[in-house]
Amino acid sequence: MTRTTFLDCEFDPRNSALSGLLSLGITDDVGFDYYAVNADADLEAVLDHAFIAELVLPHLPVTVHRTRAGTPITISFDASHPHYVHVRPAKEIAADLDRYFAARVAPRLVSYYGAQDVCRLHSLWDNDWSVMPVHIPRYFTELQVIADELGVRELPEQQGTAHHALADAHYNRDTYRFLRTLQQQNGVGAEDLARQLHANTLISDAAAPDWEALTPKQRADFRRSAQCLLAQYDIRS
Repeated sequence: MTRTTFLDCEFDPRNSALSGLLSLGITDDVGFDYYAVNADADLEAVLDHAFIAELVLPHLPVTVHRTRAGTPITISFDASHPHYVHVRPAKEIAADLDRYFAARVAPRLVSYYGAQDVCRLHSLWDNDWSVMPVHIPRYFTELQVIADELGVRELPEQQGTAHHALADAHYNRDTYRFLRTLQQQNGVGAEDLARQLHANTLISDAAAPDWEALTPKQRADFRRSAQCLLAQYDIRS
């Protein structure tokens, strides 16, 4: 089975460079977590961003220095903060994620309104796919798209701490499970079944190409087989 991972990043939306990444959280379907705070982030630049200052910075190991009137003037990492152990240079975060994602088949990546999150992940390799490890996911599954396709108007409320990257990654995982349960109640989709049929071939033939390495015709053949099975049987899980 293809491993499924869940990503969230906190970032300065005005800064698309690597220095705009504040923190990154990721978990997978068995609860293997990774969390890092970018030591190379431009902290001073976010002091005037009301949303980040109010909702994101309180979860980071930083100290905001203020005037007597309460106006923030400088910010710095706080080595005495219990979460300071997660502060890492961007190059170390990239190396950690290289190990985290390592697999023969690139894991599936899921996020919520995640286009920016995936760009921030890729920014750890300067958005250069030619140098980014092959097992780092190139694309992602959008939770909101799944919800729209199922006609789900309201997703479950987040029970943990919002705007903490790892807590948000956990929420993405829980929401994905909620939506997958609805999908299974409504029947398995052709795309998922096609991928499972292909995954089964890897069990008997270790030399078989990964899904991403298949030609468009080969993928179409798996999808056609999946559609035929769905037409003949009531497959729900």
